[in-house]
Amino acid sequence: MLSYDDWMNSLDEKAAKLPRVQATLSNFQVLPRLGKLLSVKAQDCSECKYYWVKLQEATVHLDQFFDDGNRYSADFDHLVEEIFRHLKTQHNFRPKGMILSLYTFAGMIMGMSVGLLFVYITNIGSIKAGVVLGWLIGTMAGWTAGKIKEGKMSKQNQLF
Repeated sequence: MLSYDDWMNSLDEKAAKLPRVQATLSNFQVLPRLGKLLSVKAQDCSECKYYWVKLQEATVHLDQFFDDGNRYSADFDHLVEEIFRHLKTQHNFRPKGMILSLYTFAGMIMGMSVGLLFVYITNIGSIKAGVVLGWLIGTMAGWTAGKIKEGKMSKQNQLF
């Protein structure tokens, strides 16, 4: 099992070989934060220790993730989902930005629904205006609520 610093050095070397667009689309920016959290939690939690070892094994082939016919990328995605699930259920940790995204999306949907309902009730006649205005207000409300929630979670060290 590598130390966090050794793992990051190895990861940086492999990531340098990846096309920037593919690395960005695959959300590899969460790896350093995820690895840091698992390396710290591995001292107290046997499952985190297991996942820390598995994450290191999964990233051995990081430079081959986008080759045709490989299984590394799918296995990696499955592993990250398992790790997120464990961190959420056992330690109440969430990735930074996840709550914000969920709240913003929920705000959009609720805002559009309220906008449509408003148009239907008032018979304004402009469905587009109601939907767009509802979407805008809902997005802003969801984003604000998400920022507040993540701020509270950050103060409680529940984000990584």
